[in-house]
Amino acid sequence: MAIAKGCHLVGSVPLSDTDAVFRQCMAACPGRFKRIPDGETGQRHQFTTFQAQVFGAYPPMLTEFIHNAPINTREFTPEQLEEGIETLKKAGIRTGYDDAAIESYAVFRKLRDQGVIPKGVRFQVCLPTVANVILPFVQRAFLPSVEGIYEEALFRALRRIQDEIPHHDLAIQIDTAADTAFWEATNPETVKENSGLAWFQPWWEGDVKQYYTNYLQRFIAQVDQDVELGIHNCYGDMDHRHWHEPASLAVVVERAQWFMKSCAHKINFFHCPVPKSAEGHIDAYLAPLKDLVPLLEEHGTELYLGVIHENKPELTKKYVEAAQKVVPEFGVATECGGGRMEWPDFEDTLRLAAQVSQPVIAVEKERDVVPGAEAERVTNGHVFGQGTAVTV
Repeated sequence: MAIAKGCHLVGSVPLSDTDAVFRQCMAACPGRFKRIPDGETGQRHQFTTFQAQVFGAYPPMLTEFIHNAPINTREFTPEQLEEGIETLKKAGIRTGYDDAAIESYAVFRKLRDQGVIPKGVRFQVCLPTVANVILPFVQRAFLPSVEGIYEEALFRALRRIQDEIPHHDLAIQIDTAADTAFWEATNPETVKENSGLAWFQPWWEGDVKQYYTNYLQRFIAQVDQDVELGIHNCYGDMDHRHWHEPASLAVVVERAQWFMKSCAHKINFFHCPVPKSAEGHIDAYLAPLKDLVPLLEEHGTELYLGVIHENKPELTKKYVEAAQKVVPEFGVATECGGGRMEWPDFEDTLRLAAQVSQPVIAVEKERDVVPGAEAERVTNGHVFGQGTAVTV
């Protein structure tokens, strides 16, 4: 059963280095990728956890972050707040996202020259919104001031990435997770459930939706027009758990409608999670997508659905068939990054994605590109329609 078109890797992959990520993922899903990330290996495998260190110039500013637990807050005097912000400004922030991307792109180019990565596949760089870094790791009292400081640092890293990597080879993915909680907190049905929203309270006053839309659009505006751009929507994956099990995609769809209608950049790809918890009401869960389809078609946006679930081929097929009734074209995806999985399970997930999807790049088999495996490479760069995804 091959209904969807292609596979899209969302981010982290449970392998030791970038070379292994490119080789093994291409072997597991031949001809399925229009874009491929470096797997966020090493210190990046736990999403933004490694970013806590960039605030180390003023240790009292840091939280005691624990997975799936409320963040403990402390009180600070005005003098302490001023001292902390001035110390951070003086020390400066280097996110390291640019260094990692430029280093990984060199591996990408080498393997493309060797035929491991087909021509026409872009190198995907995944970057978090500001909220996904400062909310878990910075004491709440500092958040209003730290927001702008970190945002400037993140934008500098993005600028360097775009200056160093050819635009025709580059795709930027913006990761939103904590941001989804902000929006969910405006949903009365979610609030009634006592669903952990207290962990993700915004640090600003006023209209949550407008504030979020503004800061996401500031981020989007930093991406050059000839660089591809995508959005990864997320409900968290700490210890393989969501902070909230959504009843439907209503919040994800509404948020997209807000920021896409006045967006400074085309959204080339858009990912939606489809959790295991939706099995009993999958039609209702997917139904809001009908309201998003016209906007996606207007923008020429590829839709990727996180329907691929580890060791659950029957559930995956059920979700694919349900999605086919709602949207005319889509791609397959896992819900979130796979860096916290074991490689054999992740590899099986990729192979499942290949089973339920069609190639997006014409390939011919070529042996000995990947030791002990059969690799494939592009023959003519042809792409069949719009790509679709396997989010990992």
